[in-house]
Amino acid sequence: MQEKLFESGVKRKREFILEDNETDLDIPKRRRLKSTTKHIYDTLFVNGQGSDITIKALGQEWRLHKMYISQSAYFACMFNGSWKESDESVINIDIVDPNIDVDALNITLGSFYNDNVLIRPTQVVSILAAARLLQLEDLIQQCESIMKDSISATTVCKYYMGATMYGALDVESQCLQWLQRNLLSLREIDLLKDISCELMEKIVGSPNLCVLQVELDVYTLVKKWLYLQLFPDFEGDMTSLSEQMGYFKGLAEGKENHYFLMTKEGRKYISVFRQVRFHHIINDMQSVKTLYADHIVSPEWLQPYFTYQWNKMLAVDQGLDKGPQQLSEEEFNKTAMRCGRILQKNGKYCWRWTGYSYGFDLLIILTKRGFVFKRNTQSQPYNGSVSLQPTRRIFYKFSVMSLDKNGMVTYSKSTPIHRLRFVPDEDIPILTLEEAATFPLHICFNVVYVTPCESVPLPTLPTLTNEDWDKIDDIQGVPSSSVHLDPTLNPESLLSNSSAE
Repeated sequence: MQEKLFESGVKRKREFILEDNETDLDIPKRRRLKSTTKHIYDTLFVNGQGSDITIKALGQEWRLHKMYISQSAYFACMFNGSWKESDESVINIDIVDPNIDVDALNITLGSFYNDNVLIRPTQVVSILAAARLLQLEDLIQQCESIMKDSISATTVCKYYMGATMYGALDVESQCLQWLQRNLLSLREIDLLKDISCELMEKIVGSPNLCVLQVELDVYTLVKKWLYLQLFPDFEGDMTSLSEQMGYFKGLAEGKENHYFLMTKEGRKYISVFRQVRFHHIINDMQSVKTLYADHIVSPEWLQPYFTYQWNKMLAVDQGLDKGPQQLSEEEFNKTAMRCGRILQKNGKYCWRWTGYSYGFDLLIILTKRGFVFKRNTQSQPYNGSVSLQPTRRIFYKFSVMSLDKNGMVTYSKSTPIHRLRFVPDEDIPILTLEEAATFPLHICFNVVYVTPCESVPLPTLPTLTNEDWDKIDDIQGVPSSSVHLDPTLNPESLLSNSSAE
């Protein structure tokens, strides 16, 4: 009998070629003795029969075997090196990591005797912590695989923190991507409560954040998150949370110079609000009213955004800017307007996102063939001004996704960062959908309409020194009658003049 060999690395059943004097009875049969592993686990691990080492930790003890637990680099080093534990029969392990509990340690130690370890998602971070401590690479990989397969609204923050703490970089990346995809479309109060300041800063600052409609939705989300950070015991749904958003305005009553981010309590959240792209929010008057009415961000801090957008608007209006000619990926990711939409069912759609877009009325159209961009100048009514320049250019990235009930991607397709050149009323096919795409369909769209101003850098909320904060603290709480602000920065006068017109 000769064994027929296959190329290394290809998993196939072994085949045997029978000689003339052999029968099927000569072919070796493989059977898994299902009771063997269980017998080893019960006899050696559970009952500790024949134990030659005792491990004590967390007020418990395990009678184990050096031969088995030496599979761990942690124990192998301990037994084979010049350590005092190498000759001792009882070893005390001081567990200082609060994530490691008795159950997790029991499962981890039991894995030396059983290669079929069952791990619940509720336990996986604790077991990952124990596996990291004992340096069990196979168990670490199994934990990471379980985490990636079970990311959801109830697990994502715990998984992210665990992955960050124990160096599971792939899990950390997938958790962040999940939050970027789902956070704005979910209505999960508990999820918002669990997001740390550091994590929210990464989410809001990401160019891959899937915005529900426009950038104002990002600001609104951060505002709700901020309230929950201040009041973590809040109980209610997203609707009742929205009703609490007058809280910050209430703090400012009688204090004309009072803006929450300038208070001692609020300044630690500036890093998150700094990631909001205010230069795209101020392109809509109703959004400007919302910013001023909230009394969270100082109008003085918003002024550079108006200056930046005014320079860009003048360049377009006077024909000096027909859209970016060249744009690096870094510039695109930093400056692009982030938009989004969810199409609940299949059909024909045509829409535009609100807000002033420098005279470029971009229509997004979904037909049976897929998505089309149209530069509208005359064929459809538009309330704002429309540029009639012979050519206009944009840089864009367009993505679509289908998600399952846990927010995991079942279908996705996207364009690269790409430049398009339009003539008036021209339509250009952008992306074709395959049959695998299912509804609801999530649309993510990033676009740059105009060339970034070289003379006016992209503004951001200020980074203040201790001296700056001391000056702010000196005027906090002063009655409005005693404070005189620059009238050009007074939101009430600006909005009243706008309403009068």
